Amino acid sequence: MITSAVCPSQLCCVGTSCHFIYSGVLEATIIRTITRTANIRRWLRRPDCPEAVRQLKILFDKCFIPANAAKPEEEPKPMKGSRRAYANWGGVNFSPSSTHAGNATIIYRPSPTAKPIGGQIQQIQNIEEGNGFTVRVHVRPYERLSKSLYDPFLRYPHLLATTYSSMLRETEDVIELDDIVAHAARFDYSHNRTVLVNLSRD
Repeated sequence: MITSAVCPSQLCCVGTSCHFIYSGVLEATIIRTITRTANIRRWLRRPDCPEAVRQLKILFDKCFIPANAAKPEEEPKPMKGSRRAYANWGGVNFSPSSTHAGNATIIYRPSPTAKPIGGQIQQIQNIEEGNGFTVRVHVRPYERLSKSLYDPFLRYPHLLATTYSSMLRETEDVIELDDIVAHAARFDYSHNRTVLVNLSRD
């Protein structure tokens, strides 16, 4: 084993001491670690192990489950409520703002014949109807831009960008999934203005 303070080849550094892999120090360190771990496990299983240490082990096992631990025979099944974390429509995921803010900003029609506007999904609900259910989407629309504020995107209609106030209305629109036109990219800029870009694939 080399004991020089200066490592001539700088092959491997373990901790603050420089060791050569071929010297056997690395292997010895691994063996010592495995041995100490086994001794600790054996000591924890002894009947004279202090109760305080036992309780710490129980907490540790709950936080760090071993990879080879057996799964319980009956795992608790999650209960499904009326609210959904997301809804897939046309191969696209839409989510409430509390779940995923990016998937919550949309362009939608408040009614089937209305002009599309921008809004933010607040919640998605399953509504039971007969033998099945339908999905309702609760959306808060963005307030219209004040006429006193300049809209720099009006000159670029091909961008499909519309500027709104950054504030959302208090009232919600309850719509169907097919009333959603597309996701929207959102950017907030000066004077509480928000621009939404229609991300429709059409």
